[in-house]
Amino acid sequence: MNNLTLSECISILPKDIQKRIYIMTWKGFWKEYTPLISKPPSWLKHYNYIENILWQAKYKNIHFLHLPFNTLPENKKWIMGCQCETCLNDTEVCAVEKHMHYLIQSRNSYYFAENFMPKGLSSVWNEYLVPIGSNYNNDNIQFTKVFDPLCGSYKENYNSKRLREGGKFEFSYPF
Repeated sequence: MNNLTLSECISILPKDIQKRIYIMTWKGFWKEYTPLISKPPSWLKHYNYIENILWQAKYKNIHFLHLPFNTLPENKKWIMGCQCETCLNDTEVCAVEKHMHYLIQSRNSYYFAENFMPKGLSSVWNEYLVPIGSNYNNDNIQFTKVFDPLCGSYKENYNSKRLREGGKFEFSYPF
């Protein structure tokens, strides 16, 4: 064996072969190289997990405070309308008291935010409907449902209940 380095061996070769080696080397490099900006960021998996939990919370009407990353299970208390396991199986608040809370909420839409949420805490997670987007100058403002305090009660909106339980809807179009 000789004691020459790889670059010294290549420099001894004819120029045509050096150029072909150069081209083949760069082709191989670009086949295997993945630029850093095309790789997903390290936090993306956790972000998608959190977004999925938030989506499921809106879909199942689970209050933001009862999500797994917000409150320890032993600190969870009954929240009106929440459909998490803790609230559905709650026995600390009697059924008559729950019934009264639902009745008052159906008559006063501010009852839940005023009596069940800490003072000074304002969030869209405590609202029933929130506007979509930021175009409030338009006459056609659209809303999305976030949290329904009447969910699961006898005062719940019939269509919301059917949607939540997977009921079928029939639509008729005027001709």
